[in-house]
Amino acid sequence: MMKMKVASPLSNPDIVPNPYPVYAALAEKEPVHWCDGLRAWAILRHADCVSALNDDRLKAERMESVLKVKFPDHNLPPDSIYHRFTKNVMMYTDARTHDSLRKSTHAGFTRAAHEHYSGLIEAVATDLVATIPNGKTEIDAVADLAAKLPVNAAVRAFGVPEEDLDFVVPRVNTIMTYWSGPQTQPIPLDRLLECLTDLHTYSLELVQGQRGKVLPDTVIARLAASQATNTDCTIEQTIHQLVLLLIALFAPTTPGSASSGMLAFATHPEQIDRFRADRACAENAANEVFRYNASNQFTWRLAAQPIDLDGVHIEAGQAVVPFLGAANRDPRVFDEPDEFKIDRRNSAQHLTFGAGVHSCLGRQIAFLEVKWFMVALFQRFSKLQLAGDPIWNSNLEFRSLKSLPVKLG
Repeated sequence: MMKMKVASPLSNPDIVPNPYPVYAALAEKEPVHWCDGLRAWAILRHADCVSALNDDRLKAERMESVLKVKFPDHNLPPDSIYHRFTKNVMMYTDARTHDSLRKSTHAGFTRAAHEHYSGLIEAVATDLVATIPNGKTEIDAVADLAAKLPVNAAVRAFGVPEEDLDFVVPRVNTIMTYWSGPQTQPIPLDRLLECLTDLHTYSLELVQGQRGKVLPDTVIARLAASQATNTDCTIEQTIHQLVLLLIALFAPTTPGSASSGMLAFATHPEQIDRFRADRACAENAANEVFRYNASNQFTWRLAAQPIDLDGVHIEAGQAVVPFLGAANRDPRVFDEPDEFKIDRRNSAQHLTFGAGVHSCLGRQIAFLEVKWFMVALFQRFSKLQLAGDPIWNSNLEFRSLKSLPVKLG
């Protein structure tokens, strides 16, 4: 009798509000699991994810394969903006190309630069929390705070001209629908390519001084100034890196982390007291926020050759998807993984920003945004309570809240 294929529970959008029980069950019985919705092998244990993210046989250069999953009926020519972009940015390249591209961005991400950004982001967070009027006790924490945090930081720390936000942000939002998890694409491919082209044209004009004014000492200003001595990549590759930074900057990652962090504190009020009383706990809080609810729940790799993982044979050319959100709740690494504890000693072992050479370039800035936001929030408010049911977006890949009604005290 023929065995019926059972749809992967990872393909069920109903798990988005709380995918962790599904992850835990699969990690125990099927840690390397075929997900039909992704047409890829999902891996769910922390050690396997770390191994996959550092395995040279699993390539970061996977976006041609991802395109076939997302739009199976479309083929793009080699000179398409999609291929030119994805084959020339750090996130999707390997070995020498990746190393050269990463070196080319160094000027914007030095230790001194991060110290400068820290002060700017602290001011951004303080000013943002100060916009809540005195006496107002109930807000939507997503619309009123979390959604504004990366936008304000984009202007003052990254250097995106404020007058250009209305041009950049909607295009990034459209492009982000491409990473929609195991569900049908909501936007036609032609529209995505149009937005990608628009961002490339914009970025070139920005670097050449033909668009709005970039504030000095910001990420974009430092990258633009370094071009005169940049021998590691072409101007086109530099523009590709800038487009990638813009997409990452306005992706759901930071607002998703800030809002899910507020949800975690609202449902664990004793952790607010710890935050306010213990500086060490406050310093660790951002890492625990990233661990507890990763905003990017998984990433992609492509098998360059046949490999075996946990007894499962993976063919060359098949996609492998490390589930970072599952790894962050692995009881083999984290004691009581479903508890939110800002004094957790190993919170920083989370994989939310990846691992190895492809770990996220902007992870330190994301850390600073969430850290200073929580500091500003709990300096002003000593209580945070739910005022209604949280509403999640339907995207598992970039999991984030749509609405979070809270009471402030």
